[in-house]
Amino acid sequence: MKKSGIINAELMKALTLARHGHMITICDAGFPIPKGEDIIDLSLTAGIPSFFDTLKAVLNEIIVEKFIVVDHMEIYNPQGLQQVQKMMIKQEQENLDFELFIERSRQSLVFIRTGELMPDSNIILVSASGVAEVCTPLNVNF
Repeated sequence: MKKSGIINAELMKALTLARHGHMITICDAGFPIPKGEDIIDLSLTAGIPSFFDTLKAVLNEIIVEKFIVVDHMEIYNPQGLQQVQKMMIKQEQENLDFELFIERSRQSLVFIRTGELMPDSNIILVSASGVAEVCTPLNVNF
C-alpha cells in the first residue's frame, strides 16, 4: 500500500500521466466543467475536500511551472488568490477572464472537482519536468 501522499488511485494515475506542459484543472463545486471532459470528482459535502487541501495534495505530487486563475479572483476571492501566490512564489501566474479560462481549461488532462463553495476557487496548473527553478519543494504542508 502507498505510504504517503495522495491515495486516490484515479487521481494518482492522472497526475502520473502529466508530462511537461500538460494542464490540470482543480475546480470548485460549481465550475461548469465542459461536457465530455475527464473528471475526478472528489466532492463529498459542501467544503469537503476544500480547494486548498486538494491543491496542496496535488502540489506535493507534481512539479508546476505556471498557474492560471480567473482575473476576477482578486475581487471575489482575494484571500484565496493570496494563499495561492504564497504557495507558488516561483511559478508564473497568468490571469484570464472567465470565458477564456473555461476555454483554456478544455486543454486539461483532467478536471479535479472539489467540494469548495468559495467563489473563483479554480486553477489550472501547468506541469513541468525538471525545471530547477520550480523543483524546490513548495510550502504546502498540511
